[in-house]
Parts: sequence; structure tokens; C-alpha cells
Amino acid sequence: MKKRNRIEISVKGLILAVVVIIALVLSAISLYMVTRSRSTINDGNTQYSQLMSRYSEINATLYDGLYVSGEKVIDVIKDCAGTLSDGVAVVTLMDAEGKGSGREGTTYNSTSGYVAPARSNEEYINPSGTFVGSVTKNSNGMVTKITFTQTN
Repeated sequence: MKKRNRIEISVKGLILAVVVIIALVLSAISLYMVTRSRSTINDGNTQYSQLMSRYSEINATLYDGLYVSGEKVIDVIKDCAGTLSDGVAVVTLMDAEGKGSGREGTTYNSTSGYVAPARSNEEYINPSGTFVGSVTKNSNGMVTKITFTQTN
């Protein structure tokens, strides 16, 4: 059996100590990076959520200030009236000029889908007419209503 001398044992102990110190330093660095990246990930998730909420509302917000035909207004009523809490409102020229019953337009929602009325009715939406859209949002920034007002 070969005897180990003290210098050989002390060198191996020193190497072991250096390895442990390096492992501790690497652990500390990785812990620091994880902690720091967590806040970056949270910021990224917040930005993603804001972007997705804007994107989900783009269907409605794109009509804000946009001039569309009456045919498109009818399509919007069919597509969006059920998803908006206050529905889609349409003000025709007959409504705006005070003809008919003096109403301020017709609101369509999930319970009152669009049924084409007679041409003489003030609720009639002229498919070739021009309408300008406006969007109403609640205090939470969510679109609740789209209003189309006929310009000609």
C-alpha cells in the first residue's frame, strides 16, 4: 500500500475548495439573472396583454371616423351587434332631419338583429348611402357601442 504525503492531500483539498467556490459563484450569478429576468418577463407579459386587448377590439375601433357604405353598416350590424354591450346604432337622414317619429336612430343588439324594413321606414338603411362611424368606450377602455350616422 502506498502512503499519501501531506502535500498531495492538501492540493486535492485546495482543488475541491476552488470547485466549491466556483459552483457557488455560478449559482449566485444564475439566481441574479433569474430574478432580473423575471421583471423583464412580467413587463413583456403586460405589453402582450395590452397589445392583445387592442387587437381584440380592432374589429370595432377601425370604424371610428371611417366612412362606409350602408351595405357595410348592415354587415357590421350582423357581425358586431351581438358582441357589443350597447350594440350598433344607426342614424339615418330621416332620423337626423326629424322626419318620422323624431327618434335619434335605431340601436341593434343581440336581441334585435337586423331585418330590412320598407324603404319608406326611417329605419331603412340605404345600401348605397354613406355613413360615418364613431365608437363609444366605457371607463375601462372597452368598446361598448358603434354609431353610424348617414351623411348622404
